[in-house]
Amino acid sequence: MKKIAAIIAVVIAIAVGDLALTYNNFIADSDYFVKNDFEITQCKHPEKVWDKVFFGNSVVISSYIEEQSTSGYINLGLDYGVVTDLWEMIEKRHINIGSELVIGLNYLTLYDEFETNPTYIWHKELYVPYAYFERDRFYPIITDGFDKLLKGQNPLPYKYLPQEKHVYHGAMSDRALADAMARYEEEFFNLPTEKFEKNIEALEKVINYCNENNIRVRAVWMPWNPKYEQPALLGEVRAMADAVFNKYNVEVLDLENELPAEYFYDTGHLNYDVGSPKFTEMIDQWL
Repeated sequence: MKKIAAIIAVVIAIAVGDLALTYNNFIADSDYFVKNDFEITQCKHPEKVWDKVFFGNSVVISSYIEEQSTSGYINLGLDYGVVTDLWEMIEKRHINIGSELVIGLNYLTLYDEFETNPTYIWHKELYVPYAYFERDRFYPIITDGFDKLLKGQNPLPYKYLPQEKHVYHGAMSDRALADAMARYEEEFFNLPTEKFEKNIEALEKVINYCNENNIRVRAVWMPWNPKYEQPALLGEVRAMADAVFNKYNVEVLDLENELPAEYFYDTGHLNYDVGSPKFTEMIDQWL
């Protein structure tokens, strides 16, 4: 019985330790790792509760300038971010929202098979140890440290400068934009709407969670470059999301057609020097 109790105690200690590592923002607080977008946000906002959150994908990153806004919203834009990411962050308690949530949307924010960043912590399953989940970032530092130590060098890893999310300066040429649209058409614009159903379900879960926890939830349809007509699929996906918003009486701000082409880097990302300040100014009072 003592042996069994000892084994159980060890297992519990390992589980508790792993849980602590999962939720202690270890990588976000360290300068020795390249951070993903979520960790960069955590580093800038170490507080346990984020009162006002503006979630979206890279379009939100490159459109909303948190430092120029007076609204108090945190830019929780994620490269390749989708609504299922938002729901997993909430469900697994990786974020705690205080009073307000705004969801920035385009069709890719609702695409179920959109490429993701495997280092986002909510992708870690409970049965996967934290050290193994982060092996691609831990192991190179450990092996490099031993190598330096054997050579009589300082084993401490390289310290990275303060890291920022990727934004877009300037604008793509017309030819590059046309090529991009051709790629998007091949990869995205002929998808069946069934490829967006999981994110629509997640959208409803997020809204229910907000309603149950007295969090004001709103949505924004992000700007689209007027140089190009929107494919039919984009309207169909928007209709699916709008049906959910109408069902729960969620306030929606439509900025899809509110900015001229000279404010854009490509079809959806704004030029950070001219388009993003304008977008931030436009949305700030509403926020």
